[in-house]
Amino acid sequence: MSTGSISVRYARALLSLAEEKQNLPTVQREWKDLAGTFEESPTLGPTLANPHLSLDQRERVLSDLLDRLPASPATRGAARLMLQKGRILLVPDVARAFEKMVEERTGRARATVVTAVTLSEDFHRNLQTRLEKVSGRKLTIERKVDGEILGGVVARVGDILYDGSLRAALVRLREKLLVGGEAA
Repeated sequence: MSTGSISVRYARALLSLAEEKQNLPTVQREWKDLAGTFEESPTLGPTLANPHLSLDQRERVLSDLLDRLPASPATRGAARLMLQKGRILLVPDVARAFEKMVEERTGRARATVVTAVTLSEDFHRNLQTRLEKVSGRKLTIERKVDGEILGGVVARVGDILYDGSLRAALVRLREKLLVGGEAA
């Protein structure tokens, strides 16, 4: 069984538990924070997965971490189960799968908008409105600036890429000219 499907199974169980306890926003934030802690501290995961430390020692480390976050009983139970089952290194994957499931359940999605320069708030509001209309979802947008796109906008909503960059237009024009040049 792939680690992806294992992560999805844990995420599905976590979603079900959070909905049952009616604390979905809290659990969502906690798993985002927990995954962020794992990603910011490259030694945390390997320490918690280290078989040379006793399970009690690793549980104390995890418990201290969850106290500092702080974490609800749902998050504590799921993280402790993952530790006991030797799946603690999957925390970031479970958090990503969980986030995606929550977005699907709530009709929300993440989008990334890349522009060549910083643009006005009005531009971003109008773009968000248009992207939400096209996608049919309420979007949380992450903005990035990348001068390499030369101009225009590149937007990714879920798995769909809208590339309206000048760089992409120039590539398409170049391909068209090359194909047209070969036909002559």
